[in-house]
Amino acid sequence: MIFLLLVLFVNLSASLSYIPPKITVHRLSINPIISFWHNQSQFRFNYNSAFISLPDDSIALVVRVQDLLPNATSNYDVGPSKLALVRQLDSKQNKFEYVHSEQIIIDSDDRPYQVAGVEDPRIIVVNGSYYLFYTAVYWTPSHEWSAHAALATCASNKDPTKKENWILHPPLFPELSWSKAATLLVHNVTHQYLFFNESNIELALATTSDLLHYTYTNRSFIEKRVDYFDSELVEPGPEPRRLSDGNYLFLYNSARRLPLPTNHLKPNWDREYNLGWVIMDGNDPTKILARSDQPILTPELDWERCDLTSNKWAERGLTPQVVFAEGWKQTSIDQFTLWYQGCDAVTGVAQVTVEF
Repeated sequence: MIFLLLVLFVNLSASLSYIPPKITVHRLSINPIISFWHNQSQFRFNYNSAFISLPDDSIALVVRVQDLLPNATSNYDVGPSKLALVRQLDSKQNKFEYVHSEQIIIDSDDRPYQVAGVEDPRIIVVNGSYYLFYTAVYWTPSHEWSAHAALATCASNKDPTKKENWILHPPLFPELSWSKAATLLVHNVTHQYLFFNESNIELALATTSDLLHYTYTNRSFIEKRVDYFDSELVEPGPEPRRLSDGNYLFLYNSARRLPLPTNHLKPNWDREYNLGWVIMDGNDPTKILARSDQPILTPELDWERCDLTSNKWAERGLTPQVVFAEGWKQTSIDQFTLWYQGCDAVTGVAQVTVEF
């Protein structure tokens, strides 16, 4: 008992003595960089974009794409989503290829357990091989949504832009009724951690020894907080990145409830999504050294709000009051390019800067 108390005291003292850096987000464009409405995609909705570095060192995004159902009567009658891989054409202007159906690498009808859609891509590369974590969604026999964290891999000697080169693996946590939005941290050869949203509420932790099979630790890693911007939901952002001080920066997506009545057109929607962060111990990433008190990115632009004050965007967004990040690339020491989405409809780009 004395030993346990001492360990707890040491861990708490280390956390209290840590002075976190200043973390800011600056939008690199006031307009979306991938949008149906700007003639950049054949799909109506283009969001949840993950960064992927290709074998020739060029840059691409894996984008969640979605269209309205053929018999849709509103903007919210959508069909299953798919994942498309889109190459960058101009890094200075953040310009990407036109998004079309031939770029699909994972489709909703590829497996029975994802017939309602594939979502939430996050990608890491280990020894040249690609690990693409995504969410497989289907309808249960009782007509309820069910989501499961899933994995697709592409070997180092294969071209990841080709659909046939991706191997789809079974859901990672079949014992759980709901798991989604997984992202991986390879800390070292013996400590590899998967972070994911469990029960559509909190951010949970799993471990792996082979990057293919995962053991749920039955513990929350980041919990929601009453009276904060993350009071309703916490969910992983892109993979944690090591900073110049040796610790990890982990961005996470979050939600809070909006006061009723809401100022938008979507029925029964009363949430706002924001971006927060935690600093994880560089020696033991299961320890959190600091956490944001305020969001670093919140819906502000018309295509991020999609409410009744957003002019034409009031009828374009699938989900109002949303910013959500799933992909980033380190560009210099403690600086990153971040791709994020607005209103479950379009992809934007920003810069994350960390100052010690």
